[in-house]
Amino acid sequence: MKLKLAGDGNLEAFDLSQEESEDVRFKQAWLTYFWRRAKNHGLEPDIAEERLQFWINHSSRSSSSHDAVDVERGLMELKKLGIENQLWQASRRWLEVDSNSKASLESDF
Repeated sequence: MKLKLAGDGNLEAFDLSQEESEDVRFKQAWLTYFWRRAKNHGLEPDIAEERLQFWINHSSRSSSSHDAVDVERGLMELKKLGIENQLWQASRRWLEVDSNSKASLESDF
């Protein structure tokens, strides 16, 4: 991918190849999935809804070079915030609670 500079110093968006567009769409879907899970688990409540809406809105339009940059930044943000690890921990807690509830029900019989 090449970045083209406009005369006023702003980056000019350019179209992506089909393969690049598919990669961007996949990453947008991944980001939407992770932010939806984060929101559902109450993680990063100050930004989860905003990020989820951002990725939902961006997934409905054709991809450009700006979108390629956005998804890479989005993936870095997930990593920096440790969202995947937080989701893993939240899932484990849910499984432990569910497991303890079943054990309690079984012992009542």
